[in-house]
Amino acid sequence: MMSYVDQELTVEDMLADPIVQTLMRYDGISASDVRHTIDQVNQNRADNPPQLVATSTHHNRQHWAAPHPTSNGVRHNAA
Repeated sequence: MMSYVDQELTVEDMLADPIVQTLMRYDGISASDVRHTIDQVNQNRADNPPQLVATSTHHNRQHWAAPHPTSNGVRHNAA
């Protein structure tokens, strides 16, 4: 069994998870639907790259986000 402590799962890891597969079946979504959606998002990002700004750090990782058009670039994400 693989340990996921402080490690992000790949899409393929998530799609291989039995619980995710059960939920996807229940919702009528296939792994190919998910991959297709990801491909579309990646294509849209390539066509229109956002201006990214650092918003916060969490667990030694920098989080990036497109700035809100009316903000000063500072974001607060309440938990």
